Amino acid sequence: MTISSAKAKSGKHFGPKKQKRQKPKTRRPGRAISLDEVRKLMTACGRGAAGYRNRAFLALTFGAGLRCAEALAVCPRNIQRHPNGVFIQVENGKGGKPRLIGVIPEFVAPLEAWIEHRKVLGIAPAATLICGITKSAKANTLGGDRGSFGKPISRVLMTVTLHRLAKKAGIEQRVHLHGLRHGHATTLARHGAPLGAIAGQLGHSNLATTNTYLAKLDPQDLLSAVSLVQ
Repeated sequence: MTISSAKAKSGKHFGPKKQKRQKPKTRRPGRAISLDEVRKLMTACGRGAAGYRNRAFLALTFGAGLRCAEALAVCPRNIQRHPNGVFIQVENGKGGKPRLIGVIPEFVAPLEAWIEHRKVLGIAPAATLICGITKSAKANTLGGDRGSFGKPISRVLMTVTLHRLAKKAGIEQRVHLHGLRHGHATTLARHGAPLGAIAGQLGHSNLATTNTYLAKLDPQDLLSAVSLVQ
């Protein structure tokens, strides 16, 4: 009896089993960092050049809602001052899309303070805004938070820095880079910003994506919202 006839007779399939297709899991945004927590992180930055720079990074990610990669690519020339506030020109956002975004007023001062302090340090204007501040050869070792002088800084280094600041600030809940961006979105929503404006800030072409950012609003915020209906 051949193998093919044995298969037909038994009704069994002797080949590799077909795996069932699993539905792709819907990614949900992590915990949004609150405005109060960011203020604690700002304080934890301390004094000195690293403190100035790290506060500017928080201003870009929470105050302007930039992705980490976008924040690390910003140059001083991208910051535009207008009578009504400060704007940031994102030259190459996700998908290669440029956009112009605003900065929450409270976070303008940390940006301007770092821009001025860069001049004192002698950092070239063409260098990325968030850059290294020491000439030490060991500046970029994992766990450091200073970076090579005038050179771009990696996401890994800023992740380590953020975790260190969170520990210093006494924040027990998880703090992560993208949570700063989520916090920007929820802060705007809590202050009544339209969904379309929030989507524009974040660089979302689909409002459904923005909705996922706002899916974890605090229940108290939802109660406050419905209480406005008389």
